[in-house]
Amino acid sequence: MIQVKHMTGSRRLIVNADGFGFGPGATQGILDAIREGGFISSVSVNANFPDAERVLELAKEFPHISIGVHLNPLAGKPCLPAHLVRTLVDDGGNFHNERFPDLLRKAKISKVELEAELDAQIGLVHGLIGARLTHLDSQENLHLDYWDVFLRLAEKWKIRQMRNNASLICLESPNPIRSRLTAYVTKPHVWVMHQYRKLQMGKARSAGMRMADRLITVGYAGLGGKSNCQTWEHVLDNLPPGTYEIYCHPAYPDQTLRRWAWYCDARASELALLRNTELRQRAQSLGIELIGFAQV
Repeated sequence: MIQVKHMTGSRRLIVNADGFGFGPGATQGILDAIREGGFISSVSVNANFPDAERVLELAKEFPHISIGVHLNPLAGKPCLPAHLVRTLVDDGGNFHNERFPDLLRKAKISKVELEAELDAQIGLVHGLIGARLTHLDSQENLHLDYWDVFLRLAEKWKIRQMRNNASLICLESPNPIRSRLTAYVTKPHVWVMHQYRKLQMGKARSAGMRMADRLITVGYAGLGGKSNCQTWEHVLDNLPPGTYEIYCHPAYPDQTLRRWAWYCDARASELALLRNTELRQRAQSLGIELIGFAQV
């Protein structure tokens, strides 16, 4: 067990479960984690899968949970008829999945079709829960590659909260500052990317968007991911004063996830951790307030 440390200054954390609706396994996993663990404070919905309609159940049972749209032009089928978004789909009417980023860079994805599809995804969730819709983020954070579309849709739907993609790394390390320095020295391209994301987030704030101070990003310290309990304990212990977001993917791995997601089996381990009340209790003992996007 890690020794609990105490810091001065208010600390707030959004724990956002990505992938609600992304098949029955992800949807039920998120619901069970919220019901049993009480650590998750926010959810993002993959609107283009049938289980997304269970967001009604989520909204009714958990009025304190913020609900956003996990914009998704990668996995599954579009909300719109395939003939209206021809550049977004293959011959079987499915999204291009891992081919999408390359096709987008090569201008083989129509921005008009992309915007129409993502607009339909937001519209579906908004039609189900109305004003409970609080924020936007995206599958694999690829909205950073269609940034202009993302900001236009946020403005159209008057959604002012979003994920802050400016990363704060290595909080899972016993010595975050040393690990962060090592990571950036050994991977300078990561440092450049993170500086660019800070600039993007600054532009988003100038456009009226609200977000956490930083996004807690795990993995650069080389000590294990979010399926590891010690990772979460270190993150909570090392959380600086301010408002932060961290996302998670609790799920029962099923056929849908195995078909579309590269991150699959480890979701079961995340679910086991997040169904336990220990993380919520640890956050409380450290004076960390668990909040949703409505409080940003």
